Amino acid sequence: MGVLGLLRRAGGRVSRSRALARRLFGVDFPPLEGGARYFDLTTPALVSVAGRRLGPGRRLLDMGTGAFATVGLALWRRTGCDVVATDVRPDLVRKARANVEANRAPIRVVEARFFDGVEGEGQFDCVTFNVPYVPSALLSGPDVQSDGGPEGTSVIEGFLDAFAERGGRAIACLGVNRLLVPRAKVVRVVERRPRLALTEVRRRWPWPADVYIITRK
Repeated sequence: MGVLGLLRRAGGRVSRSRALARRLFGVDFPPLEGGARYFDLTTPALVSVAGRRLGPGRRLLDMGTGAFATVGLALWRRTGCDVVATDVRPDLVRKARANVEANRAPIRVVEARFFDGVEGEGQFDCVTFNVPYVPSALLSGPDVQSDGGPEGTSVIEGFLDAFAERGGRAIACLGVNRLLVPRAKVVRVVERRPRLALTEVRRRWPWPADVYIITRK
């Protein structure tokens, strides 16, 4: 196993720690089932960066919220923002709703792909997306939550096209593991879309994550 494989295995162990997840995000979590995890290694950086742009009365759309709505719950607890969380998989939507209810949070969880399914929710101030970025060849089998296509950028590009078309006034915060998709590659993908502007790239030590802050021109 190479260095990257060892790092991914270590990251998997960290992201399955219930105690660590509670400490990082201030969220209650149920026991894990199967190979699930509570968060991605980009999640702490994404929550930290997006939290500076939110507060009471501001609205967050958290895409790809996963089984626990971790990002949405963490940002609601930290900032008091209004949250709509989405995922493309009905089973993850059901689980996320259960965890939202267990945390007694006023978060709406809906099944949606990008902005399809949230048309009636109005304008958002911020969109967070722990985007699938793992190159397909590195996965051992189908994994919608992680599979970023051949280069790791397929879902990123799909989101950027949707955001350019329908993102409204929102600021987009995308979390990407730079060990799997280098920063230069993501920057090129954004620059190919003239309706979008990459305003900043933030990172938070020790997490191997870049958070890309993107706006519509």
